[in-house]
Amino acid sequence: MSQPPTPSTVLRGHHRVWQVLPAAGALGRLKAGRPRPGVHRFDPRCFGSEEDVLVELALRGMERIAPVYRLGTADGDLRVHGFIEGEPLSVSRPPGSPLGGGELTQLAGLFGRLAAMPPEAMELVHRCPAVLRPRGSAEFLRGLIRFTRRRVYAVHRPEIGGLFAALRVSPGVLAGDGPLARAAARLTDRPFCLLHGDLHRDNLIVAETDGRLWTIDWELALVGDPLYDLATHLHLMRYPPGQEREMTERWARAVEEVLPGAAAGLARDLPRYLAYKRVQSVFTDVVRQAFAVRAAPAGELEARLAVAARVVGDALRKAARPLGTGTVPPPGAVEAAYAAWHASLGAPAGRADA
Repeated sequence: MSQPPTPSTVLRGHHRVWQVLPAAGALGRLKAGRPRPGVHRFDPRCFGSEEDVLVELALRGMERIAPVYRLGTADGDLRVHGFIEGEPLSVSRPPGSPLGGGELTQLAGLFGRLAAMPPEAMELVHRCPAVLRPRGSAEFLRGLIRFTRRRVYAVHRPEIGGLFAALRVSPGVLAGDGPLARAAARLTDRPFCLLHGDLHRDNLIVAETDGRLWTIDWELALVGDPLYDLATHLHLMRYPPGQEREMTERWARAVEEVLPGAAAGLARDLPRYLAYKRVQSVFTDVVRQAFAVRAAPAGELEARLAVAARVVGDALRKAARPLGTGTVPPPGAVEAAYAAWHASLGAPAGRADA
């Protein structure tokens, strides 16, 4: 988002805190990032850094991404991003509102450019050993499910397991033989390509100069099934139903043009990926809101509990079918579950998560 060019401008992203630096001659404003302490990981990573991804994309002609510069400092080299002057798409097009036709065209074009980036294009910066990489769409989705089971649920089960139980969220949905894994086994194989992994309204910047979209925050980029990127996008964008269908059709045309087979099995497999994304959001939001409640000062606890009830309640409603929960707990029950969990902690500890 465009802000006054002062040395003190700080932007807080999900994964990093960004210091916006004053204009540096022809380079314009820059931003330097540092990891946010205590932030938990809820998604797998394929690359060592966002800067590695951006440099490789720039070398391959990807348009409208932040440039990366290397600056010499007393402590060594520092890699910084060019600051995109503009505002997030969410400002003019908040979640739930439709996009303009030109914006949909630009997004379809972005997906097409991603589909044109085969796995080997990112080989120099891909950090996962080749023997551990998924070899097909079914294995790819099973890997995502396994990550959520191990790194989101199991890691936090000792302190948050009772909260999952109170909300009637069973970890069985993530089991290796559970419903999501069984659905993954029926996926059509599609050729892999580069995925953004987090393409939503806050990661699309409407440029001040020409109103066109720039794509930021490549932290969660990975190599995999292109249909997963579409499912993630639809889940996060909250398009009106008619426009969701239109975006899906535009996506299919764009990716098939450059990567034949990328949209194979679309009608059958998109609901399977969306089911996973909805379940993943439940497990992620339950944990994130627990940390936020735990870190809330006493005077802000009531408001923080209300936010947790709203966020987690919304996630539970959207995931009710794949979770198999039947009746979704009402907001009051969700808030009561968090209040009881907080009371069981004794002295507050920890910090809020991103």
